[in-house]
Amino acid sequence: MRPIIILTLVGLLSASLLAVVDDLTREPIAQAKAEMKRKAIEEIFPFNIDSLKTVKTDSTTFYEALDKELNVKGIAAEAWTTLGYSGRIEILLGVSPEHRIFDYKVVSHLETPGLGDKIDKPKFKAQFKDRTLGDTNWKVKKDGGDIDELTAATISSRAISDAVVRGLEFINAQYPKTTEE
Repeated sequence: MRPIIILTLVGLLSASLLAVVDDLTREPIAQAKAEMKRKAIEEIFPFNIDSLKTVKTDSTTFYEALDKELNVKGIAAEAWTTLGYSGRIEILLGVSPEHRIFDYKVVSHLETPGLGDKIDKPKFKAQFKDRTLGDTNWKVKKDGGDIDELTAATISSRAISDAVVRGLEFINAQYPKTTEE
């Protein structure tokens, strides 16, 4: 009977300690994640952001980059795909009010280091700049499309294209296109 009491006390002490640590670290972790997201958003826009408005919907979260007069200068959308070589890839996609791609930032992936992780390298990402949903065949060239695939990482290349298309579809559904001047 005595070992049961000791084991119960150890379990209660461990659970209490975990609860305290969770309570102490929850807010700093949330703040660090928010700061990382803010930096990622700043990276995908080719201009300084005066303010940022967050818009949450059932499908995703959007971030409106606003100027001093609160005009939308750009829109970012959280997007993802499950088609990565090693599973889910999450990106932030930044576009102009006309829905032309500025850039994207990979925020989470498990792709192979040295191969699939090149999906976040400037040389690969450059081919997406200024494209819209309607002016591109979003398949990789190996499949008859317009997107150059990474050598030995075709699956990762297809996955990024899928995530970008999903982001553009989210943006097109939520925001009317403005006309280009």
